[in-house]
Amino acid sequence: MGEKLFFSFSENKYYDLSAYYNKSSETDIEKQLEKYLNYGGSTTDWYGFERIAYYGYNGWYDDVIKDFGNQQNLTDTVCDGLGRAYVNLANSYLWYQSGGISAEHDTLRRKLGRLEYPILKRIEKVRETINKAILQFEKLNNLNPSYKTVVGNATLKLFNEYMHGYNQMIMCGNDVLANEYLQKAPIPEAYIRQAKNYLNSCEQNAILFSYGDNDTYQLWYVQEKFNLRKDILVINNSLLGLPVYIDMYRRKKLLNISIPDAYLKDPVNDIAYFSENKKVSDLKKVISLKDFLKILYSKKHSSLSSVGTTYPTYPYLTVSLTLPVYKSKVAATSLNKNIFLGLNKNYYFINDIAMLDIICNNINKRPIYFTSTSDVTFEKNLIQKGIVYKLIAENVNTPAQRKIEVKELEKFIDEKYIPVLSNDSDLISFDGDNTFFGIYYQIFNYYLEKKDTATFRKWLHKLDAVCSKINSAQINTGRHLAYYFIEAGETDKGLAIANQFAQWLYNAYTNPSALTGFYAKEKYIDVLTRTNKYLLSKNLSSSVIEDLLEK
Repeated sequence: MGEKLFFSFSENKYYDLSAYYNKSSETDIEKQLEKYLNYGGSTTDWYGFERIAYYGYNGWYDDVIKDFGNQQNLTDTVCDGLGRAYVNLANSYLWYQSGGISAEHDTLRRKLGRLEYPILKRIEKVRETINKAILQFEKLNNLNPSYKTVVGNATLKLFNEYMHGYNQMIMCGNDVLANEYLQKAPIPEAYIRQAKNYLNSCEQNAILFSYGDNDTYQLWYVQEKFNLRKDILVINNSLLGLPVYIDMYRRKKLLNISIPDAYLKDPVNDIAYFSENKKVSDLKKVISLKDFLKILYSKKHSSLSSVGTTYPTYPYLTVSLTLPVYKSKVAATSLNKNIFLGLNKNYYFINDIAMLDIICNNINKRPIYFTSTSDVTFEKNLIQKGIVYKLIAENVNTPAQRKIEVKELEKFIDEKYIPVLSNDSDLISFDGDNTFFGIYYQIFNYYLEKKDTATFRKWLHKLDAVCSKINSAQINTGRHLAYYFIEAGETDKGLAIANQFAQWLYNAYTNPSALTGFYAKEKYIDVLTRTNKYLLSKNLSSSVIEDLLEK
């Protein structure tokens, strides 16, 4: 890969590089942009560039604090940006969880070792800075409680910042200071109900892997504040990328983990590569998960980079892992079945490896659940239980398993589930909306596939009784109701939802933002065209969609 200077500070001009790089078509550029913005994990960055005065370079948060930290009467957007600047500054006293390079002018901001714990002076600075972040989010909530952030409105963001303080103190090893943040955290009752929905979806003594703030902080809060379902261990998958977070579970003896300290301490182990090596003949492409992890940790098949760094590598591009599951809690002779996990990416991050390690060492004693199906490694073995997903040995796509799944979902809705939905005024719950529609969609699809129209309509009307109107916060998730209502013969309601979504999509396409995403022109037209074709197949039409297509 070559490098070319594209801007000269000495000449104060850009250089023409058209002779060195092929010009992409407008369609290709839009596709690449869509992939980067929507699927590259860069929503947080997009939000940062969108809302924060200075963002994206090393030390940006110092400049934000310097210029705005002592100002009064800030706008809601500036309060948001300043609060996030303090969050990043707090992280710089620890392990630089938000990225960045160690500040040379402050010894307390030297990046800690991967398994190094902070001294009291550092912890005091972290608390001081997090408290300043909380103050800004309190101001934001007072100014505009409906202000939308990545996690929800300003009210929820304020709660999350208290819980961020709780989490940082826990990782620092100070449970007393952590509890102070937890006890002060202000949370509306609706989010407590949603946390209970998650916890009540799990069996006794479960391990539940979560993926974001809202499916983690609210659960921790309810467990600790109300002593509710503390038998469930909620592990945040993203935080598993921090060695100290993994070490915390070992230190407190909360579960079995086999990752060696030496593996955690070395930053090159943050990524494990899959690289085809035809010289290796002593390995099979089907291997036990336990043996696979041992090979990675030992670096038996490591790769040497151009600068001499040794990376953990597995010598096949694809591999199937076997994971034995036992009928009883005692792993003896009562072998039940193997779960076959397919790994087919070129690399896996340390949080992925840590998750596999936890599953490998605990699944025979504790049931494993996930709040999301985003990890395709387990796609064929995840069965929905309430609003979470359980890892099972059986293939979930068989008719027998589908029936079991749907019947248990119906029972969960009737006996345990309390829906938490965004409204048009003071409540935004992305998790509540997504899980609500998701659980009903599973039931709808099952009965439509069986051509049981009567039962399908019964459950559709149950949903409609709870959520008769789709608001702007819900329409992207709730858009599929257009199809379901039309299939149920309620065409007016189905058309209204289709038109509502089409208008939302047009607004998102013409005014892309971090919260709505980016739609390439080709995809935007494709979605509207497919919707229009479906309507025509039902002898229906929408002037709204046709007009938007013509635009």
